[in-house]
Amino acid sequence: FACDFCEIPWLLGHQVRMKNPDQVIRELETLYVLNWRGSVSIVDDNFIGNKKIVKNDILPAIQKWMHDHNYPFIFNIQTSVNLADDDTLLSDLIRAGIYSTFIGIESPSSDALQECNKVQNSNRDLLQDVIHIQQAGMFISGGFILGFDSDTPEVFQHHIDFIQQSGMVWAMVSLLNAPKNTRLYAQLASANRLTTRVTGNNTDSTMNFIPIMQEEQLLHGYHAIIQNIYEIKPYYQRIRKSLMHVGPVNRKILRIDRYCIRAFIKSVLIIGI
Repeated sequence: FACDFCEIPWLLGHQVRMKNPDQVIRELETLYVLNWRGSVSIVDDNFIGNKKIVKNDILPAIQKWMHDHNYPFIFNIQTSVNLADDDTLLSDLIRAGIYSTFIGIESPSSDALQECNKVQNSNRDLLQDVIHIQQAGMFISGGFILGFDSDTPEVFQHHIDFIQQSGMVWAMVSLLNAPKNTRLYAQLASANRLTTRVTGNNTDSTMNFIPIMQEEQLLHGYHAIIQNIYEIKPYYQRIRKSLMHVGPVNRKILRIDRYCIRAFIKSVLIIGI
């Protein structure tokens, strides 16, 4: 499924294309030979787009390679929220060394999800889905969008509440934009609401169309969300909740290296105990 604001189908096509296991292993070997250790991002827009191939071919190959090489990598992926429906797939991902996933939540508002054609998120309890994935042993970062026509002033607090209740440590909140070659772009163009081209930076507080909500109010609410969720107290509350939610992780991939130590020291110096 493609959201109305998504340009990916136009750029890459509507068919899910998969690498074969040999190619995946060659890429892991290349990173290993280059002496890289630690975090590796698998940047498929939806790693579980073809569950059958992922479960039967890709993950078994990664699991074997990771075991044979003493788990040198920690993988981050991107998935759709229906990952919560498949406990077997969740277990397979974690055994392969998947530590976290990015999920496009977009909005806690069902009206906004229907408006942008985010059908895979509709008619679900998104908060419980997030918690379920965490309880399986995987951390989640989420994407959130403001500026849908159906958004009301109450949406700002709804976003804050969802992010805080989920224990989602990493939350990327952005304003809606309409890239060219998307259904949203065509709709806004026909309504003469486009103003400029997208900047390509989804956190720079810009929009390329005239929103229904007063722009000043929308920007104020957007900045209020960012300030609220990344204030020290709510941020640490979210970290604690995340640690309470997340089940047993794959301990074979966890290592304390100099980057972790440096990040911890900087956090203490800048934020405080």
